[in-house]
Amino acid sequence: MIHPRTSLKASIFFTGFAGIVAEYLLSTLASYLLGDSIFQWTMTISIMLLAMGIGARVSREINDKYLLTSLIITEMCLSLVVSFSVYLSYLQAPDSDRLSVFIYSMCFLIGLLIGMEIPLAVRINESFEELRDNISSILEKDYLGALPGGILYGYFFLPKLGLLYTPVIVGTLNLLVAALLFLGFSTRISKKFYFLYGLVFSLIICFSIFARPLYLYAEQRFYRDPIVAIKQTKYQKIVLTRWKNDYLLYLDGHLQLSTVDEYRYHETIVHIPMSLTNARHILVIGGGDGCVLRELEKYPGVEDIVLVDMDKEFVQFAMQNPIMRRINKDSFRDKRVNIYFEDGFKFVKDISTKGKRSFDLIIIDLTDPRNLKSSRLYTKEFYEVLYNILNPHGAIITQASSPFFAKKAFCCILNSVSSAHFFSYPMDMNVPSFGEWGFVLGMKQRLDKNQLKARIFYNFNEQYTRYLTREKAISVFDMGKNFSCKGILPNTLINPVILHYYNDSMWELM
Repeated sequence: MIHPRTSLKASIFFTGFAGIVAEYLLSTLASYLLGDSIFQWTMTISIMLLAMGIGARVSREINDKYLLTSLIITEMCLSLVVSFSVYLSYLQAPDSDRLSVFIYSMCFLIGLLIGMEIPLAVRINESFEELRDNISSILEKDYLGALPGGILYGYFFLPKLGLLYTPVIVGTLNLLVAALLFLGFSTRISKKFYFLYGLVFSLIICFSIFARPLYLYAEQRFYRDPIVAIKQTKYQKIVLTRWKNDYLLYLDGHLQLSTVDEYRYHETIVHIPMSLTNARHILVIGGGDGCVLRELEKYPGVEDIVLVDMDKEFVQFAMQNPIMRRINKDSFRDKRVNIYFEDGFKFVKDISTKGKRSFDLIIIDLTDPRNLKSSRLYTKEFYEVLYNILNPHGAIITQASSPFFAKKAFCCILNSVSSAHFFSYPMDMNVPSFGEWGFVLGMKQRLDKNQLKARIFYNFNEQYTRYLTREKAISVFDMGKNFSCKGILPNTLINPVILHYYNDSMWELM
């Protein structure tokens, strides 16, 4: 038999654990479905904190004789709401306005219920401890539960269970809280609550059994083509869809490549700088899909390729998934490839500090700078480190979003490369799945446009490409009449202006 006070404090510990996981879960969900992760994390947590305050105020209206039953009902309601929150949010697609209202409403409802728990527990605990010990011990258990909740969410729940089963685990934890209260206060709880508990438990178990097909149905609503593979990693959600013979890869809902035309992008980012440098030692930052490696490996003169990608599970997906292996032609199996799973900024900074090696060509194949974390790899400081580890006749090239739909962001990247002592050159390639797409080439030695084009024309090997010709490779440097990036600030760590430019520019001409 568990002492009532023990069961109450244990339940508060698990309440703190489940509460913090629920907050992170909804913040992740909002970031994935609505974009702009900084804004979404700020909004979801702020709404939940506001609702917790209102929940604490609402708890004042509950009569003393209903405290225990109210706490049990609150926990069971939390179990249901959290367990079904993600699935119900997916069902709101593709209406983005309705989806945002629904997610924020779920944040408010969950925050309201969480806010009621602590005041109710404090009032119940009045019969066991005096005021000073009562409040401190209840809050202590709640805060202590938050730490393991946050750690497990980051290292286990999201990367291993994903948005598929994490809500069910959190919902089950709230049921555990109710079960602890049943054990500690069995003489004070009506039998009808046992029936209600069994009903809630059965609903969650049934939902968990059918969760995978239900989620796949809900996830499919975000994509026009059938999903053939889906995986949640520690850092992002990977979705692979198929339409006839075309496969499309999405990361966090954003299209990364389509097999219809991905070679246009990858041939541009690889073969043009290769024709300028004749590189033997190459660093690739990002490129976890393996397509940049596929193009580089066509050059017998390349001696080694270092690929740095933070997301180990994404790289493993590209190495093991049969569809991805066909797309990248098993490029990870080449003996010249060495893979490091760490932050690109940290990796190059360590190399620069230790001065152990340098490269002839550095290719930056990353997602767009949609959030603060990704924007670090588009900063002046990052490019300055690259300058230090680049050989005198080498080059860097980075994808730079669209010079048409996101011109300000494109210009910001161009000016950031220039501010890091590089001679920089804007490039523009039409990739039908994305429209006009931009790249920025940076070199230590200055070449005028005629010298640049002459070198490419002389060295370009058309045998290695499906699309690019010498003439087409040269034409990517023609940005059209009156192209200018004046007035656009470079992106820095202390002033990440690219986030503003990117979010503003993307809709500028659409």
